[in-house]
Amino acid sequence: MSEDVNINETPLSESEKEQLSEVVQLGQQLQSAFGNLSMRKIQIESEEEVLKQELSKKNQKEAEISRKINEKYGVGSVDLQKGVFIKQD
Repeated sequence: MSEDVNINETPLSESEKEQLSEVVQLGQQLQSAFGNLSMRKIQIESEEEVLKQELSKKNQKEAEISRKINEKYGVGSVDLQKGVFIKQD
């Protein structure tokens, strides 16, 4: 019975085996690269979420400071270089 299997088998040339091996190896490398890319993407998305939270905190702090300054001095703007509040006319 094993002879029937051998009758249907045709040996590949060394060149064909090498080409197929290269394609398989390239496929494995691409699979690994996609896996690494997915991991980096997850890390970047996580870092982005942290930065969004920090930006939100900064915006809240900025709004609170602006509100306090407006309550104390009225409507206007601040010149940080001079360290002064400029009242709006």
